[in-house]
Amino acid sequence: MTIEKLISKNKKKLSQTDLTIAEFILNNRGVLDQSINDLAKLCFTSRTSVLRFSKKLGFNGYSELKFYINKDRNAESIDESKIKEDLSEIFEKLINTNNIFIYGNGQYEEVLCSSIKLYLKDFGQFSESYQGRDELSTFNKKLLENSTIFVIDLSKDQYALELLSIISNIDCLKILISDGIKNAFLCDYFINLEKIHDKSLNLITKNLGKIEDFFKKYREFRISNES
Repeated sequence: MTIEKLISKNKKKLSQTDLTIAEFILNNRGVLDQSINDLAKLCFTSRTSVLRFSKKLGFNGYSELKFYINKDRNAESIDESKIKEDLSEIFEKLINTNNIFIYGNGQYEEVLCSSIKLYLKDFGQFSESYQGRDELSTFNKKLLENSTIFVIDLSKDQYALELLSIISNIDCLKILISDGIKNAFLCDYFINLEKIHDKSLNLITKNLGKIEDFFKKYREFRISNES
């Protein structure tokens, strides 16, 4: 099992400090050279916190975690499992969700947000959109329980990561739409888009097509269930 899968499997146990350590490890995928003390300093935490994180993943200590990561340094770094897996469980939750929320902070994100709202409306499902730091406090456990939240982040928005961390232990369906997999362990399903670049012509068609593929499959699932 890759370290990405292992972190994802145990994400409900992880605290905010644990998520900071996990993010550092995933950003440096392939090799972990630091001592436990050095890793703690880089993550602005303590040696005890790193040890506790290691044990939450099922290891006896940091040295076991370090060996586990380094032995796979030549393995494929990108985990596509969330893209290729059977979506029936995801779609079942989406059908039976109480509320649907969409978070995206940026102009490109706003276009994708509007498109998702339209697709959901075609299924008779209505959603609310949010953006910016001030609205993060809205997403509390009571509101999100048995709900669905789409998080769109193509601008490396620090608030999107903060939101993912806040909701990581809440019982809701989390769908991340982003241009990098490093935070995919925080969600239930991940749609991987192409990066956007400053001062470039960023065509939306290809990225929107990936989102449309998700909703096409959702439509097929609904039709098969109704029949």
